[in-house]
Amino acid sequence: MNRAAAITGSLLVALGLSIFSWKALVLKLPVLPSNVENLWRVELEIDARGSGQRGSVRAALPSADAQQEVFDERQTSDRLVFTIRTERGQRTGVWSGRFDGVHSISHGFRVQMVETPPELPSDLSQKPPKEIADTYTRSTSRYPSDAPEVRELVASVAPPAPNDPLGQMRTLLGYVTDEILTVATGSDDALLTLSAGEGNALGKARLLVSLLRAAGFPARVVAGLRLRANKEARQAIWAESWVGGRWLPLSPTLGFFGARPPDLLSLKVGSGILVDETGLDALSTRYRVLRESLDAKEVASFMVPSNPLLAAVSLYRLPVGSQAALRILLILPLGALIISIFRNLVGLRTFGTFMPLLIALALRELSLSLGLSLVGSVIALGIVSRLFLDRLQLLLVPRLGVLLCVVVLAITAQSLLGFSYEVKDLFASVLFPVVILTMLIERFSITQAEEGPGAAVQRLASSTLIAMCIYPVFRIETLDHLMFGFPELAVSIMGLLVVIGGYTGYRLAELWRFRSFTRAQEEPGL
Repeated sequence: MNRAAAITGSLLVALGLSIFSWKALVLKLPVLPSNVENLWRVELEIDARGSGQRGSVRAALPSADAQQEVFDERQTSDRLVFTIRTERGQRTGVWSGRFDGVHSISHGFRVQMVETPPELPSDLSQKPPKEIADTYTRSTSRYPSDAPEVRELVASVAPPAPNDPLGQMRTLLGYVTDEILTVATGSDDALLTLSAGEGNALGKARLLVSLLRAAGFPARVVAGLRLRANKEARQAIWAESWVGGRWLPLSPTLGFFGARPPDLLSLKVGSGILVDETGLDALSTRYRVLRESLDAKEVASFMVPSNPLLAAVSLYRLPVGSQAALRILLILPLGALIISIFRNLVGLRTFGTFMPLLIALALRELSLSLGLSLVGSVIALGIVSRLFLDRLQLLLVPRLGVLLCVVVLAITAQSLLGFSYEVKDLFASVLFPVVILTMLIERFSITQAEEGPGAAVQRLASSTLIAMCIYPVFRIETLDHLMFGFPELAVSIMGLLVVIGGYTGYRLAELWRFRSFTRAQEEPGL
């Protein structure tokens, strides 16, 4: 063992573990994934383009209520002035100033969603406050509750029921849900939706609000986001009606009455537009969401950071896109450690140093059996193509280019096959790093030509075995949480790699290879 390497590695391991212990034992950060459920990081990214004129961008911001708690809000302004305006409980973020060229601005926050069972009001005799009645019962162009066709529909479908207002509301909700089709390209106008018998989510919500107002219930439209893990956040529209002293949520497109589902984030009341602008040439918006696993104490530290240093170096402050990329990158040192153990201590030989790690990275979104089958089929086709190309005696770069085309076509064929037979996991094959597969095919062919088929197959088997050992690392939630929440563990892994790198003894494969010589030395008389 190299003494300098052993000392250096031990110091690095101790340093990383010391920081980890300080954060886990002193600062009480959770070592395991937390017990806080339905915690989300939401980020609104806006690209605004102007021609030098003054303008503004306005975005609906969430407010805390019984089903959502908002904290850790952050924003970027890109040379603009950012302010938050509050009117009738509605919070609006405003970026204002001179828009010259493209400005990239954002607003991010964390929200904890609370799942509450539908609880209908018990005292239905309460009358709405005058402000609510005046604001949310009048007929407008968007909510034409005084239109003759709306009045006639309410009278025929859900006549007044003083003793059962909830039943009348359910009847109106059922009519809009069942009799009006939901069409993404449909109208967002209430009367056009009614006459056509179809409309988009906003059109159906406006029609329901118009019917409720015509029946005497204060009603309004609410817009928000539907939060889904590992998927793009989509805008959601629903309605609310005042009854029994509170606002009762109901939706003709999402199918709920009495309580919002725990994946619906409320952003704006009274309008379906979440972001709008004034004085700009172009505007594009996108919402990114990430489901998080944090301890209750760590969540509290984001609300009121008790340790400035911890708050400054926490990776949870980064944008959602950066967090997703870092979660993968911080797992790579563990893969490198596994490769070093197999190569330097066990003695297995692979195609390239990090080829098994790259193969495991390519398979992380698939089941292991399906992923290995897909990779095996692509490699087999590539090897056959490589044998054919040998006869053409092509130069290296064109030959690799042809192999790349073969791999791309093979992956494309697998995707079409998966679509035809409704095997959804096959669609993920389009994400395979085709360059990695191309180089693997080339390495196999070169080894076969230089060292023989046996050596090539042996290295392919070793590479696959190590990739299978690394594969679970990318899928274990606890390791993901540890490496992302405690990145200093990468320093300890560096120390272990230094120690392994200083090892100069026999490998296990060498002990097995020379076992007959060892037995001969132990026999008496030799």
